[in-house]
Parts: sequence; structure tokens; C-alpha cells
Amino acid sequence: MSNQVRNLRSVNMNLLPILGELLRCPNVSHAANRLHLTQSTVSGSLKQLRLLFEDDLLVQRGREMVLTEKAKELRPEVERLLEQASRLFCAETFDPATAANCFRIATADYVSALVTSCLGPVLQANAPGVSITLTPTPGTTAKDLRLGVVDLIICPNRRENWEACGIAAHDPEFCHEVFIRDRLVAIQSANRSLAERPLALADYLARPHAMYCRTDGQPTIEQETLAQMGLVQRIQFLVPYFTLLPQLVVDSHLVALIPLSLANHYARLFPLDVFEPPVPFPSLDLVMIGACHRADRADLYWLRKIVRDSASSFLDIGNEGGCLETASACAPTDVEVTTAAGTPLLPPRALVCPGHGENRYRVSEESVSPSSSALISFPQ
Repeated sequence: MSNQVRNLRSVNMNLLPILGELLRCPNVSHAANRLHLTQSTVSGSLKQLRLLFEDDLLVQRGREMVLTEKAKELRPEVERLLEQASRLFCAETFDPATAANCFRIATADYVSALVTSCLGPVLQANAPGVSITLTPTPGTTAKDLRLGVVDLIICPNRRENWEACGIAAHDPEFCHEVFIRDRLVAIQSANRSLAERPLALADYLARPHAMYCRTDGQPTIEQETLAQMGLVQRIQFLVPYFTLLPQLVVDSHLVALIPLSLANHYARLFPLDVFEPPVPFPSLDLVMIGACHRADRADLYWLRKIVRDSASSFLDIGNEGGCLETASACAPTDVEVTTAAGTPLLPPRALVCPGHGENRYRVSEESVSPSSSALISFPQ
């Protein structure tokens, strides 16, 4: 018998789920309730764990218990072990046709508008018993993901958005998948008496604007870019939701910036003119974030797949509604992205131009890696 096996046999494996619960929620009484054990049993187990790891693991800070640095290092490994053990002893299956799961996704308002329009028919046809609850990202925390209160966070792949949820971009506890390459485009009324094309920079800045603003006071991509370039535009409306902007623009002289995905969605509903702004704004990539220890679950794998597949639906662009065109690109835009392993992405700068038949995004079957190799991708 190897020393490794002999040492493992000397460890009380019943301590593992107790350790996992204490690391998720550093409170003995709460952990006891969730494990259906007495508080004294969990307290005794904590003493054994402290001896085993030669570390306090949980320490008092004010009125609450917090994890030590050693405990923080252990948490992702322990969660992975528990998830692997669960799969080993409890073969998990997920049948959408008979499932009654309620998934919870925290995301931005405009993503909610797009996702619901695409996922409704999917659930009706393939998973009639499944429901999805969409909540706003402000107020969603890393703890919500860790405890399964939220299954996925969908947000722009920017450090500010990750940190707003209390998640560091390189935190080993959380997996991610960049599944949309979106970008900001300008919209105005398609009414010929109101629409002006093309707009020079000075004319664009002088037009009255409706602008999206974050409720947490952090600058948006639009605000950051304008400030960095020293540009000032005339703001007539500040609104907390992207989805309000198309309605403000219709039958007015207002100009607004919204994601391309949303612009093409609303151009089918309202007379909107979608065009390239004369200011170069950064891309607006969308990322799905989840807890690594839950990433291999069959139901969450299915959830990520239908969200990923919906991207090709709400970024599918034809010649109906408003049409995006620029002076610099008037070629067919049947674009297929094929790259290395990772996640499906959409082209960051594909343009739709009139007179070239049907132009549409195609999502490749292959995947692409996240921008930083240090980030942890979802299992494929």
C-alpha cells in the first residue's frame, strides 16, 4: 500500500462536506442547518479540520467569522472535489423535456430583452416545464454564484463589470465564456425629415443625445471613450436602461448609442436608422460567468448551450428594418469565425451594407479561447 493511500485512509472523509459548507458560508450555525447536523457536531468537526490543516480556517472579525488565507486557497479545490464525488456516486442526467428546473440568470436589461425573445420558443418546444428567472446584475455577488442562488451572470467582459459583482477576473473559483462579440452603434429615427447622413463628428456631437448611464455611478464605455478623447456631446436624456433608447429616438431628433444586437432587434419593430458613429468605441463583448464547482452539472451545461445558441438568433441580421452601413465597408458580410478551442464568438466588426443580398452572422461550431489564458473557461 502506497504512503499516499495510507495517509488518505487516516483522514476522516466525513469532514469533507462539512469543510465545503464552512468554506462556502463561514458560519457554524448556518453550516449546521444546511447540513442538517447539530451545531456541536459542526464545531467538533471544525476543531478536527484545524488540526488537520494546521490552520484556524475560520477566524472572528468583529461580529462575523471570515476565512483565513489558507481557507481561501482551499475553497476552489474542495468545491471541485465535492462536485467530482457527487458525479461519481450520483450519475446525473438532465432531460429538458421532463425537467422542472428554475434557472436564475443575472444580466443587463438589454440582454434580458434579447434572451427572453429567443428562449421563449425554445422552452415551449423543448423544455415546457423549465422556467428562467432574470434578475439585474447590480446587487448580484460572487457569493450568489458560489451558493447557487444565481446560476449565471451575463455582463460586458470588462473589469468594472466583474468587480461590480465582487469577482476578480482571474479568480480560480469562477469559469467564464465570452459568447458574443458585440459593439456600440448609433441609432436615429428613420424618418427622412429627421435622419441626417452621413454625420460628421461636429454634427454628431451637436445633435441632442439620449445616453445610457449606469446606476452604480461607474462610467459607461461611451462616457469613458468621450472623456479620453476630450469630446463633449449634447445630452438631453440620461436613462438607466438601454431598452429605453430606441423608443426615445423614434420620431425625434435624438441620437443614441446602443449595442448592435439590440439595434437590429428594435430595427424590426421601430423605424430606426442604424449607423456607424464617427467616434471609435471599444467592442462590447458579453461573457457568461459561473461557479467552477457547478460548471459540469448537466442542467447548467444545457442552460449555457441554449443561451449560447440564442446569440446566433438575436445577432442574425437580414435586410429588414434599419440597415447598418458605412462608407468604408460595402462588401458582403457572410462571416464565419473559426478559431482555437474555447467558446463560440461572433465577428467584432462585421457590417451590413445594402444591395448585397442577405447578410448574416454565422456562429462557428468551433470555439475560441478567452482573451487571457489565465481565465478559466467552462468545460465544453
